[in-house]
Amino acid sequence: MKRAMSAALSTALLGVGAVGLSAPTASAGIRCDESPVYTIADKRTVWVPTNVHSDWANPGVTISYSKNTTGSWTATGTVQLGTEAGVVFAKASASFSVSVGRTWSRSDTWTYAAEVEKRSGRSRGRLMMYHEAKGFSVTKSYLQPTGRQQCVLHKVWKKTGIVAPVRRDNNLWGVQYS
Repeated sequence: MKRAMSAALSTALLGVGAVGLSAPTASAGIRCDESPVYTIADKRTVWVPTNVHSDWANPGVTISYSKNTTGSWTATGTVQLGTEAGVVFAKASASFSVSVGRTWSRSDTWTYAAEVEKRSGRSRGRLMMYHEAKGFSVTKSYLQPTGRQQCVLHKVWKKTGIVAPVRRDNNLWGVQYS
């Protein structure tokens, strides 16, 4: 009797084991792309002052600026991007349809003139070269399975306040007041 009971129990356990091995595991199912997804948002065009400017002048003075110099400007807010900055700039360039990058630099000779106007609360002005830049935020996400045979975006981080210079020479001269 013990022998018959043991044989029946062994057969039952083997059957359960076989069913357990053939049943799909919880991790089986849809696999999502493991590449990070970068989303560019809060896009805007900004004009950022460069390192090229005249001396300060009082109101009523016309400033003439002629100089052979190199104008340059470096992106802001990129320290937080670390090694992913290149990928983010590529994605932002595609999103804006204009090439943006970490830096911009140009050597040339410029001659411009402007009058410093009298402004309330401002005592002086100077001729300033501004360079076109793109401000934006970037969100890094990954696709993750939901358990319902779907993939959904899972946000890893969002960085705001990134301002990157456009690589083309698009500058604007104006009077900066102090």
